[in-house]
Amino acid sequence: MLVLLRFTCGLAVAALVLAVPLAASADPVPLDMHTAVNLALQRDSVLRQRAAEKQAVAAQAVAAGQLPDPQLSVGIQNLPTNSFAVGRDGMTMQVIGVSQEFPAGHTRALAEKRGGQLADSVQAEIAERRRDVTRQVQEAWLQLYYADHALELARASETEFKELAEISKVRYENGSGTEQEWLRTRLELASLQERELDLENAAQTGEAVLKRWLGDEAAARPLPDALPQLPAPPAYASILNALPDHPLAEADNAQIAAADTAMDIAEQAYHPVWGVDLSYGHRPGGDAGGPFTNMFTAMVSVSLPIFTGKRQNQAVAAARAEVNARTDARDNQLRELKRTLDEDWARWQQLQKLRTLYDQAVLPDSSADVTAGLDAYRNGGGDFFELLRSRVDQLDAQIRRLKIETDLDSVKADLWYLAGENS
Repeated sequence: MLVLLRFTCGLAVAALVLAVPLAASADPVPLDMHTAVNLALQRDSVLRQRAAEKQAVAAQAVAAGQLPDPQLSVGIQNLPTNSFAVGRDGMTMQVIGVSQEFPAGHTRALAEKRGGQLADSVQAEIAERRRDVTRQVQEAWLQLYYADHALELARASETEFKELAEISKVRYENGSGTEQEWLRTRLELASLQERELDLENAAQTGEAVLKRWLGDEAAARPLPDALPQLPAPPAYASILNALPDHPLAEADNAQIAAADTAMDIAEQAYHPVWGVDLSYGHRPGGDAGGPFTNMFTAMVSVSLPIFTGKRQNQAVAAARAEVNARTDARDNQLRELKRTLDEDWARWQQLQKLRTLYDQAVLPDSSADVTAGLDAYRNGGGDFFELLRSRVDQLDAQIRRLKIETDLDSVKADLWYLAGENS
């Protein structure tokens, strides 16, 4: 019995020892922004769709550059209708033949070239999608970070407001304070709790957005305490010079090149389509002179593009119009990218100034205001309403400073989307 007891205790101790590291590792690893972006890129079905589309277009380009399949023909010629007998009439032949058509001009080479240009367009769309996913996930991560940390600030302040509410209640009950002070404190406390509910809703919304990109398990992980150190964007001139190489513009350029090649293909219709037809005819039977002689036939066909006014000319005109349309779309895209750059750059400059203002004036002054008001109130010379208002203003300033910092990172993400992936 003693041995069994010792064995049971040993098992219990071993289980406890093994459970310690398991319990320690149960805490989820914080979800940093870089990890979130990588997970989203791995999970994005649109990227996989675009990759499959590129593969399909590239394969179609190879097929478009090949000759049409040859035609095999088998049959009987000149079969007499009075007897339907093979071998009685010298005109009857059992024929087997093969024919091959050659598309006009350089149609095949140009079709293969156009397919490659369309594949380049899809590749540019893939690059743009990667930039867009990176930007959207970064902004969703920042939205959740702001909501979580603003909620922490509000909940920390709620404790102080509850203490102020209790103090004002005691002062009102013992006659040293007014009912208005007590009611005003309760009102501010209720307002703070309402803000917390709004922030909780914002946090749930941000988490829902991340779930769309990362899945439920990854999006439920806590975020780090500190914001990531995103690199500052390049200079305005550098981003502006990079806009013509933006994937959206590159996709348009590839579409323009493909449309221009399509116009070259349309112009090939002015050239004739050639064809070769080879056949062998076996004449069964014979006459007094011996077996009938077999026959070999070789034919060359050529199309006659004579009436071009309503066919070739119109096809070329349509292709030329498509080139113009694609060019205008590219130019409009570049103007839109520049407009976005101008807006983001102005926002970037403004937020930097706001951050400096809050760090050098608003936050220090609001903290000093609360301290001075509290000291004066404790010494009997302060105004309770001013103390309450200064504490609300301090919380507003802290949350606003947090919002400025997350907005700065969000604008960085937008600017890097325009400039290209940061290293």
